[in-house]
Amino acid sequence: MNHEDAKPGSMDREGMRPSVSSTPFASPAPRPSTARSEYEWGVNSPSLAGGCSALPGYRLGPVRVSPGLALAPMAGLTDLTFRRVVRRCGHRGLVVSEILSSEGLIRGRLDAEEYLRIAPDEHPIALQLSGADPERMAEAARWCEGEGADVVDINMGCPASKVTKGFCGAALLRDTALAARVAGAVVRAVSLPVTVKMRLGWSESEMTFLEVARALESEGVAGLALHARTRKQGYSGEADWGRVAQLKAAVSIPVVGNGDIRDPAQALSLWRRTGCDGLMVGRAAVKNPWIFRQIEELAMTGSYGQPSFEERSRLILGHFEELIALGPPGLALHRMKTFLGKYTAGMPGAASLRGALGSAKEPGALLEALGEWLRESGAAP
Repeated sequence: MNHEDAKPGSMDREGMRPSVSSTPFASPAPRPSTARSEYEWGVNSPSLAGGCSALPGYRLGPVRVSPGLALAPMAGLTDLTFRRVVRRCGHRGLVVSEILSSEGLIRGRLDAEEYLRIAPDEHPIALQLSGADPERMAEAARWCEGEGADVVDINMGCPASKVTKGFCGAALLRDTALAARVAGAVVRAVSLPVTVKMRLGWSESEMTFLEVARALESEGVAGLALHARTRKQGYSGEADWGRVAQLKAAVSIPVVGNGDIRDPAQALSLWRRTGCDGLMVGRAAVKNPWIFRQIEELAMTGSYGQPSFEERSRLILGHFEELIALGPPGLALHRMKTFLGKYTAGMPGAASLRGALGSAKEPGALLEALGEWLRESGAAP
């Protein structure tokens, strides 16, 4: 985030510092070449061509997100390594951490060094907290500020039963007063902008998002991200983006739309139809980490490129090497297998590759086998 006169994605708020762990971080990879052999052009959308010279941004208190694009928080996915992946793929807006339990952090059930770790090239970044105890949430927010977060985000949208049974996540939408107390406690505890990611409500009969949003705004929340589904829907059905437009008209703080963004053309269409301040992309970014750059390219030129086989290969190897370097081995192996299925979808011979590597017992062996497969395919660097 940056002030109006700072370059996009930079930090300029006085007193802000990045958190640097003891693990050395490599310099971010250069933006891949857009030469035709590396980044194939030709995906066109005439109806959007020349739509704007640059995507707009939005302010969160004293700072600015520009362009107004955000990587959504996703449990088990948006760790430090994947957030850096999207940065290397050209994302210049906001990244958000996976959900962090305030109780888990404070009571030591979560490894604070691992979950709060921020690399210097990640900014601007929001650390997302879940919880229903205002004092605990305030304490956890102070931890986030101390570790160099640029924004503290409160989760009021997670539909998972293990989260909602403690009246956290989407369950807070059933108690507007408690949601407001939690948000107010966090706002007063830190000097950072505080945002909330929320859903439409618990169910179609409990559509509380407008009431809750107004209460959050009155407590000093700087911005809202709305996943346009209810908790009962989970991830089924279709996101109702008309509700995003409704929320935008109801509050004066920035509103970011989320849910079912699958490709750049659809993203721009939803942005323009709703008048929202920004877009948050989740599952589509895991399959295609270049989507943020592609949205910008489409907005500016009317077309966008597709990464080549070689570019995808370098991405996979680089990500997996960093997972192994940061460890621990069991977690690294689990996440490598998770991302392998996402990254290789549609690549020639990928199905047999995933089957062969699925039985790997340690991350080094998986990486070695993957590198060999890529070399045989003529794709490895």
